[in-house]
Amino acid sequence: MELKPPAFKSPQGNQGHFPLRAAVATHIGISRAVVCEPDDVLVTAGAQQAFDMLARVLVTPGVTTVAIEDPGYPPMRAAFLAAGAKILPIPVDEQGLVVDALPVSVQIVCVCPSHQFPFGVSMSAQRRAALLNFARKHGSVIIEDDYDGEFRYDGTPLQALRSTATADDVFYVGTFSKCMLPALRLGFVVAPQWAMAALIRAKNCLDWHCPTLTQMAVARFIADGHLAQHVRKLRDVYRKRRDLIEEILQSDFSGELSPMQSHYGMHVAAFSTLSKRLDRVTARLLELNVHLHSFERYFFGAPTSEGLVFGYGAVDLKGIEQGLKALRRAL
Repeated sequence: MELKPPAFKSPQGNQGHFPLRAAVATHIGISRAVVCEPDDVLVTAGAQQAFDMLARVLVTPGVTTVAIEDPGYPPMRAAFLAAGAKILPIPVDEQGLVVDALPVSVQIVCVCPSHQFPFGVSMSAQRRAALLNFARKHGSVIIEDDYDGEFRYDGTPLQALRSTATADDVFYVGTFSKCMLPALRLGFVVAPQWAMAALIRAKNCLDWHCPTLTQMAVARFIADGHLAQHVRKLRDVYRKRRDLIEEILQSDFSGELSPMQSHYGMHVAAFSTLSKRLDRVTARLLELNVHLHSFERYFFGAPTSEGLVFGYGAVDLKGIEQGLKALRRAL
């Protein structure tokens, strides 16, 4: 009698440790309503590697046109620039990416629909539907960056663009840097099956696989319910920080800064209502060890608005008060 070896999911597979991929599929299914199987998940060294791999696989240098939000997340566009894509900046308003501004020649659309960076707006239902219709009609693909989608403070979390119906059109990118620890350098991409083999080959060429012991530990952390508990705790912490920033901006800076309503994430954006050299303001604050960024650094094209981004992921309530007092003096 011949004994066949049992089915074995290699912990060092290029696609990632199978228990981690299974844990990710369960986690984003519950938290973000993303329906997928472990075989749809590829483990990456953070979201940045996911962008790099997608650019390597999807871009033909000098040919492929990639639409990006403008302003938007610079490291994402850097990956596509490095791959030789033609970058097309698309404006963002209070409803998110302006889909009507997309030309039919666009083959890839990069968006942060839940909590746009840096404005912090959530893409409206009408814009989401329009973007998905655009992709289906013109044969484009969407790269959905859901970098802090777990942290929804008001109302019901918005459903991700990636669903069963859009599984062939949307690449969903997530990371553990925001909800756990940046030093982990772990992220993932939920990809259409038609692209998975090429992405696995790209991962193999880059670094073979992410550290196995780290993958095993994170898989257990998620499966045992610790990540969900951790996220619930952080929601309360971050909500208090967001509320304090908005309260002080509205009371002490009402004549100069107008905060955007923000229901997600770890930052608040505020538009400047006065014509000021905000780069000089941020430079002065940096001398005082207060780190604020202006909108200008996030535009790919010419800046069309002025404002400041207030990140609160790594500062407590006392630090927020001190930082805003320093901003008051600098202005």
